[in-house]
Amino acid sequence: MKTLKEIIERLSALEIEVRDATDIESVETLGIEKKELLERKVELEDLERRKATALAITEGTEPNSKIIESRKGETEMPKKTSAVDTIEYKSAFLKNLLGETMTVEERTLFTHTTVNTEEVVMPAELQNKIYSTMEEAHPLLADVQVLRTGAVISIVKHTAIVTGDAAVVLEGVANDDEENTFVSVSLSGKDFSKHVDFSYRLGKLSIPAFEQYLVKEIANRIGAAMTKDIVAQIKLDLAAANNFAAVLPGTLAKEDILKGLGLLKGTGKVNVYANNATFYGNIANMTGMEGLLGFIPNYQDAISGQLFGKGIKEEDALVAGEVLILDPTQFIYNIVQDIMLEKDNDIKKHVHTIAGFAIAEGTLTNDKAGALVTVGVAA
Repeated sequence: MKTLKEIIERLSALEIEVRDATDIESVETLGIEKKELLERKVELEDLERRKATALAITEGTEPNSKIIESRKGETEMPKKTSAVDTIEYKSAFLKNLLGETMTVEERTLFTHTTVNTEEVVMPAELQNKIYSTMEEAHPLLADVQVLRTGAVISIVKHTAIVTGDAAVVLEGVANDDEENTFVSVSLSGKDFSKHVDFSYRLGKLSIPAFEQYLVKEIANRIGAAMTKDIVAQIKLDLAAANNFAAVLPGTLAKEDILKGLGLLKGTGKVNVYANNATFYGNIANMTGMEGLLGFIPNYQDAISGQLFGKGIKEEDALVAGEVLILDPTQFIYNIVQDIMLEKDNDIKKHVHTIAGFAIAEGTLTNDKAGALVTVGVAA
């Protein structure tokens, strides 16, 4: 196996050999070698970038904002070969799942690509469609910081400043040295899986229709599972005081929201998340002056309104009666295994089975970056 340096040196030598070649057979042979070396060069360069990113995060040498980009900025898992981006490969990938016959061009491309990779790589376009569908259904998943590293990483969480925080001091008197408390959290990932069964007859769908069906089915369920996992982890990571019940069970009051906002520390842009029932049953239903002052509806944008100046987003991963106030950028979600698709057939029942699988795990890096208000039930 050549190193990156050896590949670069060989590519330089190939330029000369191709230029000096005197027969077609030599040119074709050198061309195949060059293509394979270029693909391997991309793999190794991506691997080095992934290592550098994971190492920087682990050591805390760079701020998260520089290291982590959400899918809005299109930080993708490294592509194993450039072939996976072609229309022909995507068609071949979907036909392989359905067991349909590929064209000669598709079969050649699919065979070449899968031989040079450890697994049947999902086309980037299909991968991104699944993530986009997940994000459209779950705004919380779209808002948190997502690392698609493909590796197990450790995150250093700052939990407290024991001594030496900023303070008023007398002239000429030094403030106390700062003493911080940190904890290291390993994000090795949890397994998420969803399979779809459909008959051979349904398998006769056109490729575009099958793609649409597959994206919707896999994205809906894995997206729901991942977002529920994020909510559960936030509840575990929040400071105990930041997870509290409404003063009057069954009623969301101005004081409850203001208390939650007042408990936030070290936050940036904050959103309010609640499911459909809580939004219409509690938030939008705030009465009297509290409602007029606190809640302002929005009938146009993805944000359903403003609650004391904070955008409200409807998130069904939260249960009824929960209002989550959060700076989502302070939750890091590490994708250890990007979504992959595998197939199987039941020849007795004449059923195709396609399974989606991913490994991911996250943590809230600041336990006061959010607050959870539980409305409860009226007595």
